[in-house]
Amino acid sequence: MRDLTTLDPAKFDPREHAALCWVKEMLTRREGASEGTARRFEETFDERERRHVIAAVKSMYFFNLAGNTLDRWLRLLTGRPPEPPASCAL
Repeated sequence: MRDLTTLDPAKFDPREHAALCWVKEMLTRREGASEGTARRFEETFDERERRHVIAAVKSMYFFNLAGNTLDRWLRLLTGRPPEPPASCAL
């Protein structure tokens, strides 16, 4: 998990690193991926591969929201208190 937060290039395959950096910036920067990161992502992957990465991100985002929503509803229905908000530092 630490490798995913630091994104040390030595810890990842160059293609994997390009995708992870792009995803991180798209999700954490209001303006999206920086020009350099976007360029590296586009140069590393063809159009079909980029669509696959984007589809994977959208699926993960959707199922994260769905899981959190379902968990909240189940807690309300069973009378259990909600869990305190938690997140990891990116």
